[in-house]
Amino acid sequence: MKYLTAFFLGLVFVFVLSFLITPYINDLYISYKEIQPGPDGESELLGLLIYIQWPIFFTTGLICGYLVHTKYLTRK
Repeated sequence: MKYLTAFFLGLVFVFVLSFLITPYINDLYISYKEIQPGPDGESELLGLLIYIQWPIFFTTGLICGYLVHTKYLTRK
């Protein structure tokens, strides 16, 4: 059950953090890499989202879900 809780909280983190943090990360990345508007810039931002941001968000959610389950949802 703890792995299921961790998995679902990981998915929640991906969904929520994608809307809350991704715009700020993208703005920083655009200004750092000096990406120009257009299809190439959009594909580079999509790659950043799929291959870097979502795995980090999911891993953070897994860890938080595991900690929440072991600390608050189990009987000791």
